[in-house]
Amino acid sequence: MFNYFFFDFFMVYELLMKLTHVPVKKITLRKLNLTKDISNKYLKWMNDLEVHKYTEQKYTKHSLINIRKFVKEKNKSKNEFMYGIFLKRNNLNIHIGNIKLGPINFIHKTGEISYFIGEKELWGKGYTTLAIKEITKIAKKMGLKKLKAGLYEMNIGSKKVLEKNNFKLEGKMKSEIIHKGKRYNSYWFGKIL
Repeated sequence: MFNYFFFDFFMVYELLMKLTHVPVKKITLRKLNLTKDISNKYLKWMNDLEVHKYTEQKYTKHSLINIRKFVKEKNKSKNEFMYGIFLKRNNLNIHIGNIKLGPINFIHKTGEISYFIGEKELWGKGYTTLAIKEITKIAKKMGLKKLKAGLYEMNIGSKKVLEKNNFKLEGKMKSEIIHKGKRYNSYWFGKIL
């Protein structure tokens, strides 16, 4: 019996150590640079139907020219702010996706967020959750009082990252979108800051 106790104790101890000693993932958000950040890698993300299967971007054929134009517009905008999500790894900042705050309604102090991780091997690793935490801090510094985000009902990953950031389901738009020839609902999540 003594041996079983230690065996169970060490199994539980190892499991707890794994759960409590998760390495901290470091990301930064920054505005995109038109020359060094708008790359063929970025273009590949924007035209990847798997990356954008739950966004309206899948209906557009993107080019480096129209991506640069879009980023330039957002960099100059007074009510939409787009940031690259950069992973800090080996003293490098690697562009892995984007997050946008806006449009913002400064009268009502509300804003929308949208986001994607283009590097598919990094999906499910917590980077979007961290990016939403960071964009929420930015929104608070701007004086916003509420954020919202829309998603396709079958986008379970997006739903989970919003819920991890304390966004709540606020609305269900029935039969709002067509995906693969079938009609689906869309959801709106919100968070009071």
